[in-house]
Amino acid sequence: MPRAVLIDLYDTLVASDWHLWRDLLAGHVGMDPTTLGRAFDQTRPDRSVGAFATEEEDTRAVLEAAGLTHDEEQVRELVRIEREFMTTGIRLFEDSIPTVRALRADGVRTVLVSNCSNNTRPVVARLDLEREFDALILSFEVGARKPQPAIYHAALDAVGSEAADAIFVDDQADYCDGARTLGIDTRLIIRPDAHPPEGFASSTNGHRVIPDLTALLG
Repeated sequence: MPRAVLIDLYDTLVASDWHLWRDLLAGHVGMDPTTLGRAFDQTRPDRSVGAFATEEEDTRAVLEAAGLTHDEEQVRELVRIEREFMTTGIRLFEDSIPTVRALRADGVRTVLVSNCSNNTRPVVARLDLEREFDALILSFEVGARKPQPAIYHAALDAVGSEAADAIFVDDQADYCDGARTLGIDTRLIIRPDAHPPEGFASSTNGHRVIPDLTALLG
């Protein structure tokens, strides 16, 4: 058994209907969903390393990238819609928490490692993930995002593990690449019912593929 397991959040631990959220916001601001989606993609790197201090600032950045004029009332309404989605549109996969609990029962330290922005803190709180994991590493809080080395080092340091004693699980091959570069063993999870906004890479890059988290217990 590894000493530590580092687990991604979105489309690994939880399912999300990102396209529904994008379409909902696009309809609210009167914009084509694809165009708004590009604005989300354009601002994601900055949003995910904490360049903006609040959900409102994240929203303003997206609107500005989309070329949309906005006022404070509109920003607040979009944040409200976003928070509602993060309550109803994010749900745990059935195997997630049982697997994390089984790992911890076997003495394995567990770390949640997520590329995310300010809107993820309420998700973590609602799902009580701080209690389920030994440590939470959220990119916008540590100022680094996968596949940058700093975020993996932060996760290892949080539980006192060496890279050689850890496994990293993610649905993105390039994020697994980042972990492997540091000497961390990897698992590329490709759930049949997951729909990550980044899509799945055309190549697994040699990472061992698993269909769900229970494979970590074998």
